[in-house]
Amino acid sequence: MTLALHHPIESPHELSSVIEIPYITGAAAAASENEYFLNFLVSKLTPESLLMMYRSNQIDGIILLQVSMDDWRVNLLRQYAYPFIMIGRCADLEGLSFIDLDFEDAMLRAVDYLVELGHRNIGFLTYPQSWRSAGIGPAIRSLDGYTRAVNKYGLHACYREIGLNSVEEGFEATHGLLQENPALTAIITVSHLTAAGSIKALALQGRSVPQDCSVMAVGFGGSFANGVTPSLTTLEWSPYEISYRATLLMTETIASEQPQQQQILVPPEFVVRESTKEVK
Repeated sequence: MTLALHHPIESPHELSSVIEIPYITGAAAAASENEYFLNFLVSKLTPESLLMMYRSNQIDGIILLQVSMDDWRVNLLRQYAYPFIMIGRCADLEGLSFIDLDFEDAMLRAVDYLVELGHRNIGFLTYPQSWRSAGIGPAIRSLDGYTRAVNKYGLHACYREIGLNSVEEGFEATHGLLQENPALTAIITVSHLTAAGSIKALALQGRSVPQDCSVMAVGFGGSFANGVTPSLTTLEWSPYEISYRATLLMTETIASEQPQQQQILVPPEFVVRESTKEVK
């Protein structure tokens, strides 16, 4: 009666209370409701250690975070028919269950919205380049969605790949975007912290938000988006709800003699706040 939630990271210092903690609490709540214990794993597992957790009855199932397009954990567990659920998705989804955020659609909707407001120079602060190199889904799909969206309108792509949890990186990257394209009138980020860095950088150059430049985030909003000044327009998801639903899928899969494949793409909620404005 034990589940694992696996979020491989390089260092515990990379954990963000903004993103990871709601994933943990959502999974823990769903597990507890079904009388399961939950182990939160941040180590980079080996194939041997992952298989041993099942073979030694340490866990009944595992929920995978940070899923890459070609994820060895997915390939291994599928080969041995051990139960697992992905928060994310790989490229080959045949026979697999997942719940994931619809990053491609979110980016298209974000650019559509800004274009409707009259913006034609739209920058993007996206996930780290190391994520894209490793094939991590959000990095691949968000950049693909942005590229498709700007191509749809014949716009110039202008982006930077940076960290998620640093105001300073958002600040520096925004300076880089403005040097590349001084005519920018809108910036999309994937974190309220990098958005705060963008707002700070714009202010230093005498450009106020949203009067001179709109800033919005595609990611996790809620109280964090309201904590930025001005409050952030967002396309947002609840990591708590995503993790809660994934854990329920996991317990249903374990309980079923013939589990049904479930593939769930969650659309974001669009919340217009103070940081975006029509171009005059």
